[in-house]
Amino acid sequence: MVQRYTQLCPVAFGAGAVSTTGDVAKELGFCKVLVVTDENVEKLGHIQKVVDSLVAAGIEMVLFNRSEMDAPDYSVQAGAALAKGEAVDGIIGIGGGSVLDTAKGISALAANDINVAEMLDYTRKMMPLANPSMKLILIPTTSGTGSESTFVAVISDTTTHEKIGVPSPPSFAIVDPELTLGMPKAITLYTGMDALSHVCEALTSIQPNPHSDVLCYDTIERIYKWLPVAADEPMNLEARENLALASNHAGIAFNDAMVHLGHAIAHSLGATYHIPHGVACALVTPVIIELTAPVYPDKIKKIGACMGLTVSSKEPQEIGLAVANHLRAFQKELGLPTFKELDLTREQILGCMSYVANEGLRFLCPVPVTEAVITESLGKLYDSYQ
Repeated sequence: MVQRYTQLCPVAFGAGAVSTTGDVAKELGFCKVLVVTDENVEKLGHIQKVVDSLVAAGIEMVLFNRSEMDAPDYSVQAGAALAKGEAVDGIIGIGGGSVLDTAKGISALAANDINVAEMLDYTRKMMPLANPSMKLILIPTTSGTGSESTFVAVISDTTTHEKIGVPSPPSFAIVDPELTLGMPKAITLYTGMDALSHVCEALTSIQPNPHSDVLCYDTIERIYKWLPVAADEPMNLEARENLALASNHAGIAFNDAMVHLGHAIAHSLGATYHIPHGVACALVTPVIIELTAPVYPDKIKKIGACMGLTVSSKEPQEIGLAVANHLRAFQKELGLPTFKELDLTREQILGCMSYVANEGLRFLCPVPVTEAVITESLGKLYDSYQ
């Protein structure tokens, strides 16, 4: 089988990289930009580093700080209206995954003469937009989604309560681990486990490739070693550097290999119950490991090895269960909440079945995903953490 692998955009990585924002914007030909963020990132002072760099490069800027969790459609609409009204020629997003998705959505919408509902409908029908997205620089302040290196923006349709993936590739990524120093423990854990879910699904999708595989295994090793350190020592720069690199590599990996059923389930839980995406991804990943072990037993065994687990069995089901349980124990040690602790019942989790059945990502799973498989997976998702 011939497989292709790519890197979507250049990445400037390292402590202090945010200070190069103006230089990168100049390289891309920007004269006036819309800086997309949220109020929390603004309060942390990260925006000022971007502003100072842009001013030094002689680039004008307009601030949009109304991004919200899960990138709702109305935020994208408001940001695009501002971008058009101010006649900007570039977009810069700085923040967590929801901010980066909002910036990506704005860059797509602002380049086209339609509203956000029409844009989401185009995506549902797999119809291309008339114009390509505006040029876009993305600067993550968390180490989870890897959105700075993926082609899709996940936007929440607040009318239908769906999460829709809108194509909007970034032009450049700036990954500065210093922006993640001091991140609260919960956010550190949720984002780190989000990145881990990306690589576990990328390794087990129907279209993995050797480039993604290499990045995936390295990502697992880094997260397993450094996530507990960063959670307990929020100012540990070495831990933050490793997690930032892991997150970026995970994004590059799944941009080619893609995620599958785990993210279909996580999207359903996030859209229905507004569970943090990283929590949903963390809890569903062991289920995906068990489900795909009969297809990829050697890969699942290697996932375990990257987490310090030696599995001697050659039986796929035993391999899957051993690695899944090892990951569940790791999550428990880290203190991730269960669905019961989130005040969700088994019936509520099972109630997401129809959403998952209509989520396109499920078709990228190597196991045929029937309604019975979805129901069994959702039940196991709840039962495994009692």
